Amino acid sequence: MHRDLPEAAARASRLRDLGFDGAPYPALGAKAFRGIRQDPPQVILLDLTRLPSYGKAMGVLLRQNKALGAIPLVFVEGDPEKTAQVREILPDAIFTTWTNVAAAIEKAVRLQSRQPAQPRLPATPLVAKLGIDETSRVAILHAPEGFRLPGVSPRKQPDEADVVMLFFRTSAALSRELPALAGLIQGTQRKGRRVWVLWPKKASAAAGDLSLPLIRSMASAYNLVDYKICAVDDTWSATTLGQRR
Repeated sequence: MHRDLPEAAARASRLRDLGFDGAPYPALGAKAFRGIRQDPPQVILLDLTRLPSYGKAMGVLLRQNKALGAIPLVFVEGDPEKTAQVREILPDAIFTTWTNVAAAIEKAVRLQSRQPAQPRLPATPLVAKLGIDETSRVAILHAPEGFRLPGVSPRKQPDEADVVMLFFRTSAALSRELPALAGLIQGTQRKGRRVWVLWPKKASAAAGDLSLPLIRSMASAYNLVDYKICAVDDTWSATTLGQRR
């Protein structure tokens, strides 16, 4: 597996020259997992030398897939710092260089009966999920009493903010503010602004009649779509709305 498909083919050819039955993964992402399930290999080799975040993501997807999670993973090391991150997340994988790749593959074959470890995914702080960093200007509107974001001093004027969070319990309340909300998103005053609509989870005591499908339907009338969902806490869920392209 490689971020660049022509390079994946070249790497597979290199493995064949070393005496292995190497084949390139023919797609980006999980599109070709079905083919792997139908004819599972003894080892999956992931190249981190280009866009290591892609190799990391693919390794996690493979480990989390019930049918493919037991296949040994071998990573060809790239940037040392990025490779270290992959080691932390997938500690039972084998890491090597192209110079030593043959020995690493043979080792993986010998160890393929081991019980694979699940990825150790680091917890993402809520503010990071919301796209908030130390430079962000944040506006929080209609928040329930006591709601706080750690390290964030919100403002009340959304047109001055980079990240806007709006809490709604009912469809009626959202309907009243959707025109202004659409203007906030479609305006050009602050490029890249994130607008989050928050609603109570159905199992919470604060639950109203709002749900993600209903928010989606109401927003579509203003040419808006949702493109990210985030669990804020035990009570509130959030979705980012943006202009349909």
